[in-house]
Amino acid sequence: MPAPPTKIMLIRHAEKPSKPPEKHGEWDVLPNGQPGTGDSLIVRGWQRAGALNAFFAPYEGKPANPAISRPDYIYAANPNGPSQRPFETVTPLAAWLNYQPNTAQFNTTYEINGEEPQMVASVLSLSGTVLICWEHDNIMPHVIDAIHATVSISNFDAIPNPWPGVFYLVWVLDLKEGSYLWSQENQNLLAGDTV
Repeated sequence: MPAPPTKIMLIRHAEKPSKPPEKHGEWDVLPNGQPGTGDSLIVRGWQRAGALNAFFAPYEGKPANPAISRPDYIYAANPNGPSQRPFETVTPLAAWLNYQPNTAQFNTTYEINGEEPQMVASVLSLSGTVLICWEHDNIMPHVIDAIHATVSISNFDAIPNPWPGVFYLVWVLDLKEGSYLWSQENQNLLAGDTV
């Protein structure tokens, strides 16, 4: 196997409506502004999706957080699956970076809740920096377990299970001497992004 990515960053999709929506304005919205069908982001989620550009790939600069890197590759769950939210969350960033869907740079092939091992195998075949946007219940344990089964995560026991119930975290895996070291970063993009 070639050397795996030097950095893997994982985020959950951005904000979604609660079930049922509890507040005015909490209904989901399609990218064109039309009402959603329940599987898209709410307005706050679209705000986060747009702000990810400056977080991961600021114009003519490096990310402000030194633990974060501009992604060479983006993976998001297949938008034809049970939820469009992971795809919607990173589509503005992919467009900013000129990464087209269904290409090596913006892979939207794999389905949530079943194809995580295949997705991880694809990710681990790459080099550089990879960003994965997935559904939080499947990041931990499915995605993290699949990574750990192939490339050890040295502080695996420190990783929260399940993913904390927030939208503003980035889990970072840095390759150090043949294994990954996990850390958690805060996006600090929207009001209320506090740990």
